[in-house]
Amino acid sequence: MNRLILLICFSLFVISTKAVEPVVKPEIKGGVIKGLVMDSALDTPVEYATVSVYNMADSSLIDGTITDEKGAFELKKLKPGKYYVEVSFIGYNKAAVRNIPIDKGHNLADLKVVNLRQSSEALSEVVVTSERAPVQYQIDKKVIPVSRQITAASGTAVDVLENVPSVSVDIEGNVSLRGNSNFTVLVDGKPSILDASDILQQMPASVIENIEIITNPSAKYDPEGTAGIINIITKKNTENGLNGVVNLSVGSQENRSGDILINYRKKKWNWNFGLDYDNRQFEGTSKTENRTTFNGATSSVLSDGESVMNRTGYGIRTGFDFDMNDKNTFSFGFRFGNRDMERGSVLDYQEFDSENPEITSYDSRDLWKKEMTFVNTDFSYIRKFSGKGHQLASQVSYSHRGSGDERSTNELFDANGEQMQGKIAIEDGPGTRWEIRSDYTLPLGEDAKFEFGYQGQIRSSEADTKQEDFVVGGGYEPQPLYSHDVTYDQQVHGLYSTYAAKFGSFGYQLGFRSEYTNRKIDFIDGAEKFTIKRWDFFPTIHTQMDLGSDNQVMASYTRRIQRPRGYYLEPFVTWTDAYNVRQGNPDLDPEYIDSYELGYMKRFGDQSVSFETYYKVTHNKIERVRYPWEEQGNVMKSTSVNVGNDYSLGIEATINLSFGKSFKNDLIGNFYHYKEEGDFTITNAANEDTYQDFSTKSYNWSVRNNSTVIVDMNTRLQFTANYQSDTKWAQGERKGFFTTSAALKRDFLKRKLSATFQVKDIFGTAKHETLYEGDNFYNFSQFNHKSPSFNLKLSFKINNYKTKRERGGSEGGVDVEEFEM
Repeated sequence: MNRLILLICFSLFVISTKAVEPVVKPEIKGGVIKGLVMDSALDTPVEYATVSVYNMADSSLIDGTITDEKGAFELKKLKPGKYYVEVSFIGYNKAAVRNIPIDKGHNLADLKVVNLRQSSEALSEVVVTSERAPVQYQIDKKVIPVSRQITAASGTAVDVLENVPSVSVDIEGNVSLRGNSNFTVLVDGKPSILDASDILQQMPASVIENIEIITNPSAKYDPEGTAGIINIITKKNTENGLNGVVNLSVGSQENRSGDILINYRKKKWNWNFGLDYDNRQFEGTSKTENRTTFNGATSSVLSDGESVMNRTGYGIRTGFDFDMNDKNTFSFGFRFGNRDMERGSVLDYQEFDSENPEITSYDSRDLWKKEMTFVNTDFSYIRKFSGKGHQLASQVSYSHRGSGDERSTNELFDANGEQMQGKIAIEDGPGTRWEIRSDYTLPLGEDAKFEFGYQGQIRSSEADTKQEDFVVGGGYEPQPLYSHDVTYDQQVHGLYSTYAAKFGSFGYQLGFRSEYTNRKIDFIDGAEKFTIKRWDFFPTIHTQMDLGSDNQVMASYTRRIQRPRGYYLEPFVTWTDAYNVRQGNPDLDPEYIDSYELGYMKRFGDQSVSFETYYKVTHNKIERVRYPWEEQGNVMKSTSVNVGNDYSLGIEATINLSFGKSFKNDLIGNFYHYKEEGDFTITNAANEDTYQDFSTKSYNWSVRNNSTVIVDMNTRLQFTANYQSDTKWAQGERKGFFTTSAALKRDFLKRKLSATFQVKDIFGTAKHETLYEGDNFYNFSQFNHKSPSFNLKLSFKINNYKTKRERGGSEGGVDVEEFEM
């Protein structure tokens, strides 16, 4: 009931902000100017864009309107004369269409498509000038063009995300969405069998067109992922003939990568083919300090040494689109890839305790390796019916992950080089995922539409874990106590419906989704089986209001879910290294999230400012808690527990400044208050329960600045600075860090060839420090990357590869001035 009252108040507040429309000149009889406003990169209509018509003679405002959900606009009753039209929308630069004649011979001026990035069909002597904005805002998401971020040109999706709103990336490449690492990653709107971090780390930035940040998804989207959705839109091409792009990159610390994307379009067929290879290495030094206390005695373990992390991957992708006729379109896509990850370290250890202060010294050689192959394939079909926007879209996707062989080796050697201890942990097992979805869209007049659909997900995976311990003089021996075989099967079936409409400058979308979950976990080496059969319900509401003069307000509420991952549920102990074990909890409940957002955006010519306030409540919060394992005094044990609820209240601001055409600056800041209220209980060796509080409060903030100097049309210089504050949690904190990057990009051969030189962590200030502490334990770790790092990327366009539309048939065509950041 409280949630309903809050939602009603939230919506009434947005409605109450409606401003009076600007006064325009009285209606006049005459001609008509009409057209469509489209996003060239996404090839989608731009809703609620402001369209204004001015007199060419004195630049006086004649009339204005906003686009509908199809991006269409129409300006009527214009007197004979010459006019120009300006199209603007928060997150886009203005597009100006000039020298539009209205007279007896030209009573109707059909501009057809006005594209906010590129030229399209217009009239003779029409000029369209546009520039891609750093962030493009839509009613339920933010769209970030990757082309603006030249400091990430040779990297992966993780490098791109370092400089976008709502996302933070730590020095080890771990991504979080508004402080939460539980989010969903899609590629072109499709799910993958890979974990979110694997997708982001293996996707080259050079094949990405845009990244969509959806912090409050509508009911049409899968509600899995507490923080929201990151949707990666890959590059495509719609130009006839053969064209493509080739990228090569080489850098310090043996970093190198390359990819090629070829596209061929002829008549009804469009075919694409791509290859990519990536090798990334991260070198640095690490240091740890661990203390545990039992029965008044404290054991201490210190380590110091060097670590190297290496990620290697390659992939092949292909697909085609076939336009059978105006009503039927088929698409097919296929991707195969391999991912190898390796992390190794050589550390010097010192161990002592309070009862025996004599120091024992030894060396540790650790090596963690994971090899994984994956296949993603999808088939889609779109059937269009009579009436614009009336269609049925269906899709079947299949993903398969290979055995995913993961092997962790930890060996200890004394001062004489003789091996003292050793553990080998092995985990493998394949996984598959099917997704079937169908979406029906029914327009209801000019200002409303209804959608409903089905989405089904069928997942299955296996996990075969084994452990071997070193025996002096006898090599490694299997440990049946720590070897297990588990199968996971889960089906989720969802139905959704949405209704969207607008009244003047106010638009809204209401949604409702219901899902049925059927999950079974079977431990083959035991009699235990854990099943769940449950219905869940997810309402959503999104509102948007155009206040005129480039002002816009948006508000939304959504409910989401985060189901526990497979290894969170394993009830047995698994060694992760010589000093850490983990144990799952099959009784975990899913997290449920209520999320509220209110945003305001304002443009000042080429400049803009936006503010977003957000409030999020997570019920049944799942936390990984740590405590000393009583079976061995210097070993830490971790497990997953529903500790209680957490609350996040924050504000995010983005300021995009433009100083002429030679300097642009994007400043992003995020500040939020985090509170967690909870507790958990652990059972000791004597079967006694111990209650522990798990509550905390903290203020967290981050700021990023991205400055770009346009030396000339072919040369750009970019400098990026990023600071993340300390982040605290109930059992510790992550220390803040500061990092800087710079890049210089130069185009050659009429922009067919470009070279980008990058430097990351220029001043060597980036570091990763974490601290965990609680009753009877203290764990500290530090990792410093080798810096600065350098990279050179070359990019060559085949037949000037560029996503664009064909010109229309008017004499003289159109003159285009295009400038991409």
